[in-house]
Amino acid sequence: MVFGAFTYIKYTELQSIVRQKNEQDITNVTKIFHDFLVQSETMLQVVGTTVVNPHISKNPKEKTKIFDALQEMNPAVIGFGYLDPQGNLLISNKDLHGKKINALEIKEAKSSFKETLKSQHLVIGRSFFFKPLGQWILPLRKAIHDKNGRVVGVMAIAIINTQKKNLFSGFETELDEDVLLIKNFPTGYYRLFYSNKKGNLDAQKFYGESCPKNTCTSVINQVLGLNHITLQELKNSNKVFSFFSKDIQGRAINGALYYDTKYKVWISVYHYNSAITQEIYKDIALLVLLYIVMMLLFYFLFKSIEKYENAKERDLLFKTTHDLLTNLPNRAFIYENVYHSSKFIMQNGAQIIFIDLDNFKNINDTFGHIFGDKILVIIAKRLQAFFTEIDLVARQGGDEFIIINNSQNKNPQEVIEVIAMPYIVDDIEVRLGASIGVSVYPDDAQDFDTLLSLADIAMYEAKKVKNSYEFFTKEMQEKNRVNIVIEQELRSALQKNEIYMVYQPQIAADGTLHGVEALVRWENEKLGFVSPEEFIPIAEATGLILELGTYITNRSLLEIKKIYAQLGRTFQLSVNVSIVQLMENHFLKNILEVIHNVQFDASLLTLEVTERLPIEELDYVLPLLKSIGAEGISLSLDDFGTGYSSLSILTKLPINELKIDKAFIDELLYSHKDKNLVKTIINIGKNFSMDVLAEGTESEEQVDKLKEYGCDIFQGYYYSKPLKKEDLITFIRSL
Repeated sequence: MVFGAFTYIKYTELQSIVRQKNEQDITNVTKIFHDFLVQSETMLQVVGTTVVNPHISKNPKEKTKIFDALQEMNPAVIGFGYLDPQGNLLISNKDLHGKKINALEIKEAKSSFKETLKSQHLVIGRSFFFKPLGQWILPLRKAIHDKNGRVVGVMAIAIINTQKKNLFSGFETELDEDVLLIKNFPTGYYRLFYSNKKGNLDAQKFYGESCPKNTCTSVINQVLGLNHITLQELKNSNKVFSFFSKDIQGRAINGALYYDTKYKVWISVYHYNSAITQEIYKDIALLVLLYIVMMLLFYFLFKSIEKYENAKERDLLFKTTHDLLTNLPNRAFIYENVYHSSKFIMQNGAQIIFIDLDNFKNINDTFGHIFGDKILVIIAKRLQAFFTEIDLVARQGGDEFIIINNSQNKNPQEVIEVIAMPYIVDDIEVRLGASIGVSVYPDDAQDFDTLLSLADIAMYEAKKVKNSYEFFTKEMQEKNRVNIVIEQELRSALQKNEIYMVYQPQIAADGTLHGVEALVRWENEKLGFVSPEEFIPIAEATGLILELGTYITNRSLLEIKKIYAQLGRTFQLSVNVSIVQLMENHFLKNILEVIHNVQFDASLLTLEVTERLPIEELDYVLPLLKSIGAEGISLSLDDFGTGYSSLSILTKLPINELKIDKAFIDELLYSHKDKNLVKTIINIGKNFSMDVLAEGTESEEQVDKLKEYGCDIFQGYYYSKPLKKEDLITFIRSL
């Protein structure tokens, strides 16, 4: 009875654990799979548009250089190709030994190639053995359309699909766990990918032949029956479903199933029940052994339990006071052992080193969080090896580290050099910089909490330069105090009527007025004139930007509406919008209310959003921007070229206008690199049917060069500085 009850409870518990593990892993697998396809779709669209662009070199070898560069970024990619709508391979970066390839003549590729010609999205083809490359591949294809929506070609990417190298190479599964991807083609169900942790795979039989329908649909039918839903409801549910079934060798499995509606792929992650049974046998054997020992040595059993509990308590304490990724002490450890109890003694002259990695988010966005975590582990090991036993190396969280440097024989520049050494993870080499702030005990402060705060202030000063360090100074503290004063004064600035608007003209290439950009100004009775570069970041950090943004929009629309009436003409008005405003729940409702109250023509309003939109917020912001565009309001992408994912963002956001950042215009006449970048941005804008505006134009030479490149609109001191309302009227009349 006891063993039976134990077996049942243990089996149920393990089944629950495995089910939760399956659901978590399928979420991770789906995210990796979906992210890879989204990135591939974006890449194929942009590269395909570039290949067919008549302004790009017609030499195929020049175009294959683009393919080669992209292939180096992903070791799972074996090659790129560009095909015409008739299936003929026109350009490839792989040596195919002179063979002419036509996708419509390859039986495994024929149906999915036809599907690609009809689809606006990336299409996944069947896994098949591609003889010219001597590899099993998983093909991804994207149709390239001209401005009239006609298919002009197909971009294709070949992913290596072997057990050792595939698109999931960076995702680790357990030994008794497998991942399976299946897609329904006109000729039947076919397996796209199988991790196959249990043995060798007969690829020809597994990938080359269709999956027996009853085998492929048995799991789906089971899920439909258990959840009382239709097949279409399952596909549209966007949910993960658990199941119990058998694999192709008849082995019992416990798995999870998900359907990717965008790419029409069934994704399954499952464990083998044999592993669960073995685990139960082990536990039963252990229970019998413990029972015998309990009868013979009752006293020693309790001692053993006590020892176990103590170890468990120590383990729990360790997990509470240490970072689980790097095993470094965490902030809780520091406060327990340094701040409160002083178990770790800071010696006179000890340095508190606050490290923040530069642009680490870009690593996570490009290669994934698993890749980023591996980098953090390497950094932790490097720092531990660099410092001595009397020092304390801790992880603050995210990409921040704290060090109490008691040995004092290591300087911050050496720390930067340690972090700057190359990192090679999954055959990919990356480099990082770090911004470091340092405070000194007891010169700067007596207690650790204050010292850490001062080191944090110094780190933010170093962050302005990046890959550098700063020691805390009283001047930094004063600057921090000034920021607090600015915040306090800003809270009452609107009530005191200290905020006002100026407008900088935007001139079209033919010399006519295109529009104006509304710019906010603040003159405070205590602080005098405060630059927007000083108070806007503070407004965003404190939430004051919401009230300030409403004021800016309302004031600008009112003043420009009056200018329309005075001049008897209209022009475009651009208003900057902070990401903090965009994330407000009722942003669109509020701005439409302002437009309605002022009776402003929505088609004359352009909202400027920065290119530095957080990638993680795109899922929320994208539908909002589409809704804004549906109301007739134009959208401009500000600071273009300074962000990290420009091309990717362009394919997602409904943008009408690109603004080239002033930093590139400044060096346009002197820097070959900036000149090429500006030309590229203008070409990108043309390819996406966008107007291109250059801001910061200050000389006739700059304007002439930009016109030569095809720039549409110009803004800068060459034409006019920002003007108050009355001066703007005079300027417009003078045109």
